[in-house]
Amino acid sequence: MRLDKQQDQAGVVYKLANDRGVSIKVTNYGCIILSIVTPDRQGVKKNIVAGFETVSEYIPNPDYFGCIVGRVTSRTSGAGFAINGQRYQLSANKGSDHLHGGVRGFDQRCWDVKEEIESPQIVGVVFSYRSPALEEGYPGCLDVTMGYFLNNDNRLTLRYQATPDQSTPVNLTNHSYFNLTGFEEGTIDEHDLLINAERYTPLSAALVPSGEILSVKDTVLDFSRRTPIGQRMGDLADGSYDHNFVLDKPHGEMGLAAEVISPSTGRLLRVYSDQPCLGLYTSGYLDGTRTGTQGKSYLRNGGLCLETQQYPDAVNRPEFPSTLVGAGDTYNALTVWEFGIV
Repeated sequence: MRLDKQQDQAGVVYKLANDRGVSIKVTNYGCIILSIVTPDRQGVKKNIVAGFETVSEYIPNPDYFGCIVGRVTSRTSGAGFAINGQRYQLSANKGSDHLHGGVRGFDQRCWDVKEEIESPQIVGVVFSYRSPALEEGYPGCLDVTMGYFLNNDNRLTLRYQATPDQSTPVNLTNHSYFNLTGFEEGTIDEHDLLINAERYTPLSAALVPSGEILSVKDTVLDFSRRTPIGQRMGDLADGSYDHNFVLDKPHGEMGLAAEVISPSTGRLLRVYSDQPCLGLYTSGYLDGTRTGTQGKSYLRNGGLCLETQQYPDAVNRPEFPSTLVGAGDTYNALTVWEFGIV
């Protein structure tokens, strides 16, 4: 196990590497995952997430490559909400709605390095950030920590923690784009996907939840068995997935959220989480104009994001479990990415 550090012009870059050929690069700017290198069934190592060579290339980062988004991921309808009768107006950066923390969310902040871990069993780094009161319109000051920990079982643990001094919504996630061929195949159409969910939250035309929770059975959203991602994508109105699934496990308990396999390379990714939902996004807004570390253009449906999260827009949806965290209370969330070969 090895932890290396180097200074980039725009941030500090850490490389976490284990003894089995898996390595991850992360930076304190936006807590961005710059790369994840894993071997295929032939032992060939490639970076399986979209990203760039230098931190400065992420400034700006309109597609949210690899970053932590917050205070609240996904869309907040009407760019605002009320707590105890008081209205808070957020920045509207997606039409009339608020998306992924606003104009300058956690993805565009320089985080402090709180802790570095290097041992025979695990390597990791913990970043911290203090979000001041009314940043992007959110109430209260919020102290956030984000930890990345890699072990020799090829598991990368993402640990989120946040404590406010005033009641505020919190819903954090990571926005990495995966292509398990290392982007040798331009799209993820042939990736086999399983999502451990029999229900989903339907969206309006503006991609905010209607408040309903419906069954995926007999729909293009049924990934309860491994299915090629592109098999039914043409039946979607816009030809790409951007949907929230309600996971089949108790809220707060760790469990399997999703599994992805690249048949051509044998690479496998399993996602475990204690969060109630999973957002599936197949990069419908990428258009091939950006070229990453693989030397490939990032295409529409060229990667998939598996965003473990709470219910989107829950602060405006009383039918969903609340995302409010009270003063002095601590938001905790865990997600584990397990890399393997089949």
